Amino acid sequence: MLSANDQAKLRQSLQAEESKIVTIVLSDEDQVAGEIEHAGINGITLTDGRRYNYADIREINGID
Repeated sequence: MLSANDQAKLRQSLQAEESKIVTIVLSDEDQVAGEIEHAGINGITLTDGRRYNYADIREINGID
């Protein structure tokens, strides 16, 4: 699970003019990739509609 500090870093990086393409490793070891549409307080929504709760995410782009 991402810490509150890591979640804040992610939201801050999304506000910058950086790429929003991410690779996500889930707690069950599945890996997904996509473009982030929104990073809220509970999780991440990708542009294709997939949504992942922070509790289910083990790592995003190497941040764990």
